[in-house]
Amino acid sequence: MSKILAIDDDSIIRTLLSNSLSKAGYDVITASDGETGLAKAAEEKPDIVITDYQMPGISGLDVITELKKTQPGLPVILLTAHGDVALTIKSIQVGAYDFIEKPIQIQEVLEIIKNGLEISRQSQSLTETITPEIRKVIEENQLVGKTPVMREIFKNVGRISINKVNVLITGETGTGKELIARLIHFSGVTREHPMVVVNCSALNETVLENELFGYEAGAFPNAQTGRKGKFEQAAEGTIFLDDIADLSEAMQTRLLRVIQEMEIEKPGAPAPIPLTARIIASTSKDLEALVRAGKFREELYYRLKVFTIALPPLRSRKDDIDELVKHLVQKLNRKLNKRIVKIGDGVLEMLNYHSWPGNVRELENTLMQAMIMTRSDVLEKEHLVLNTNNDKDQAESDDKILIPIAAIEKVHIQKVLDRLNWNKLEASRILDITRPTLNAKIDKYGLRATSGKKRRKAEDK
Repeated sequence: MSKILAIDDDSIIRTLLSNSLSKAGYDVITASDGETGLAKAAEEKPDIVITDYQMPGISGLDVITELKKTQPGLPVILLTAHGDVALTIKSIQVGAYDFIEKPIQIQEVLEIIKNGLEISRQSQSLTETITPEIRKVIEENQLVGKTPVMREIFKNVGRISINKVNVLITGETGTGKELIARLIHFSGVTREHPMVVVNCSALNETVLENELFGYEAGAFPNAQTGRKGKFEQAAEGTIFLDDIADLSEAMQTRLLRVIQEMEIEKPGAPAPIPLTARIIASTSKDLEALVRAGKFREELYYRLKVFTIALPPLRSRKDDIDELVKHLVQKLNRKLNKRIVKIGDGVLEMLNYHSWPGNVRELENTLMQAMIMTRSDVLEKEHLVLNTNNDKDQAESDDKILIPIAAIEKVHIQKVLDRLNWNKLEASRILDITRPTLNAKIDKYGLRATSGKKRRKAEDK
């Protein structure tokens, strides 16, 4: 019978774990604080440990750190009601097997315990702490989310940040691929070294080659001075290759050679320069499809995707929108010198209804525009300007009826005005409202004509 040690200062949680895990066939030992838990771990030699994060005395992270000194192969699960991205990453770095947020879902706990018991050894933990400076960078570049898929992504960031394996980040435009790259870089072994970003789609082949590899003085005509390439600038840190799918065939070959040989051939240099940086690449395109079509080198693809992180679109994790809005409002308050501390009625409902084709980036831009227009400490829904083209089908779909009437009204008025080339008089007649009421609703919802010609007609009527 496997033995489980549960450490939590909350007697209700201890009882819940003890009863549930005992019924599942485990031998359960409990402790009400970290010090007692460590003593029982030394005495009882449990097969797995569940520890709370915030407790009197030492924290759950301290418990994990101490256990790893004496029992490095012991799976430890961190339990907390105060989860955030930095804590998730740090818990994995110090050696936690997994991270569970309260309220506890027993079935989830049982599944994690089952899997944890099958793990023979843990990844080596880091001893360094996240400094206040690094924490600030992480917070400013933070991706927010508590949905299962995002929690798993943050756990993976913690796992891969403690080494320098190459990483491929996939996802639609605006999902936060560069933010994940920065999170990986600043959370682990590369945090004290440079992070260099290269947009592979923004530069032509010649310029990109010079950017990546640099050159020595005299390497070619007009090269009067030398230049360090991005690989060299990254040193022991990270080079982030954004839009990797847009590399030309020749540049794919050059990059593959760099990864294979672990060295950089710098034009004019007497000898190759060792590659010491970690490569993180990103793409919004289907690289596997490009490989099958012969447009991307298969070997390079597999060299880049030593570890893959697939970011979901915002429309598939709408449970994160409320938290994202709060996080982005705080971030934009600092950027815009605003003090918006309240979210008006209907705002979150309207944002949850929108399909967000531009993902988190579109959400941030929408909030920024609304906050600029806001003159109080409340963000109201009339300040929101959304592209409703992707929402029209939702407004008419039977399985999307649980939405605010205002969202349907906004889509319908926009549709009528567009169909009538913004003839407000005719639109008022069809909508059965007065012209002043129509104008008020246009202002309320931030509706706009879709072309200059239409806009002039709208303003004339």
